[in-house]
Amino acid sequence: MTKIMIVDDEPDLREMIDLMMTKEGFETELAEEGTEFLEKINEFQPDIVTLDVMMPGLTTKEILEKLQKMKNNPKIILLTVVRFSEGEKKKLYEMGNVVDYVAKPFEIDDLMDSIKKFVE
Repeated sequence: MTKIMIVDDEPDLREMIDLMMTKEGFETELAEEGTEFLEKINEFQPDIVTLDVMMPGLTTKEILEKLQKMKNNPKIILLTVVRFSEGEKKKLYEMGNVVDYVAKPFEIDDLMDSIKKFVE
């Protein structure tokens, strides 16, 4: 079973994504911010992480740098309100295991399509 960790500081969004992923048959774990995510990752060992870009605490760059040093290095799908240029997208994909990004607000089907591209 594919494991997905949902990292977002917005409780309603986190729970909505969790509900949809569980309904699709994925095993999920939730984290409210980067430090909590990094604390849980080795125990849960997710295959895919949905990671909000704008959260309090650690920056996305700090999270991805710390993640690269850990034994578990899952695929990362960024969730963001920021619209990226092609150059910025290229830089994002060079950071850690970032494989995609979904712009907020999004349709849950858009996120599901992104996740399903990377499910083995």
